[in-house]
Amino acid sequence: MQRRRVCGRTGTMFSIARIFEVMVATAFYSGLVYMFYDGTARRVGKVGSALLPAVWAARDPSVLVVTALHNQPCSYPRGDHLNFLSVMNKQDFARLHGYPIVATAIVADPALPSAWNKIGWLLRAYREFPTAEWYMWVDSDAMIVDPTFEIPFHDFGGKDLVAWGNAEQLKAGNALAGFNSGVMLFRRSKWTKQFLEAVAELGRVPEPELGERLKAELNAPDYEYDAGLRDQNGIVYELKRDGARALSHVKLVNWGYCLNCYWRDLQGRDNFTYSDEQVQFVDHFSGCQLCTQQSKDKGAYRECEAEFLRSYEFASSTLRNMQPPPAPRNATHFKQLAATPYCLGNTKAKECREAAAAAAKAAEEEAAALEAQLDADAEGPQPLHRHLLGLLH
Repeated sequence: MQRRRVCGRTGTMFSIARIFEVMVATAFYSGLVYMFYDGTARRVGKVGSALLPAVWAARDPSVLVVTALHNQPCSYPRGDHLNFLSVMNKQDFARLHGYPIVATAIVADPALPSAWNKIGWLLRAYREFPTAEWYMWVDSDAMIVDPTFEIPFHDFGGKDLVAWGNAEQLKAGNALAGFNSGVMLFRRSKWTKQFLEAVAELGRVPEPELGERLKAELNAPDYEYDAGLRDQNGIVYELKRDGARALSHVKLVNWGYCLNCYWRDLQGRDNFTYSDEQVQFVDHFSGCQLCTQQSKDKGAYRECEAEFLRSYEFASSTLRNMQPPPAPRNATHFKQLAATPYCLGNTKAKECREAAAAAAKAAEEEAAALEAQLDADAEGPQPLHRHLLGLLH
């Protein structure tokens, strides 16, 4: 299959112009800010002071990227930094293609358990972004290793849900081998809304009733029910229960390009994104708990984190090597990175040194700009002028 790439982009296309209303909430150890962008920023809610805004012109508002992090600080000291890289990766992909993005650590629906938060956010995105045609969900433990890949939406005619899966296993009720909810594309349609609402309603059922209900349908001969799959169990349950009618709305992608690769299958490759068989789009680290330093495969967490970092660097280097390159990350990004616990006082990490230098330079430029503005204002009282400058320093 021929690779589809974004090429010939110009710096102008990435300039900050009229900004499509983008909702961003990015969580790190230092806190959370939840904001909208419609040309000017309006603060909606705040816990702490962290912010990584998605400030670029959304050239293609028909596709909304959605991702979510844990709503609590990670117990693993490096976990918050890994989450930071995960969000940056999705934002870089969205920035390159001109897609708006929602990146959040807020619980979308308090009535849903936090493990079902993706369903709550997909429904919330459906309500709050009515102009989007597609809603693209990407788990926080999934890395977009080929940010230049053009998703072939033209191949999805008549389908409302696109994801990795195996039709036979899905029909049999195997929630592990039949479907993976780590990367999903939902078309805006009546079916999508009703389907997501049905899955959300299932998520509100308390245990042990929920488990008993799911086991009745997720009963494939070679599948042992796994309560840890949570929303994925719910999705497979609803698809199987509704049978052929539901499956007629679904496209399962498992050839030509890898919409949702398992990280073990790409481990150790020099080139993450291409093989003789297919293009690799997303590297999914399922089974690895980046926030708690745990892995379903005993003793495999260190390998998992190393591959996660390697896949992030591979995707970032792809963007750096583009001609012309995409728009640079802005000063707010560097200020946020410099303020994270990972970077505070960390002079060994290159990205932290660069962030600290960029943040200091931005502060100096802001102070100089304010001083020039106040000097130009003939009516500005001198004492206030000096007082404001002192606050900046």
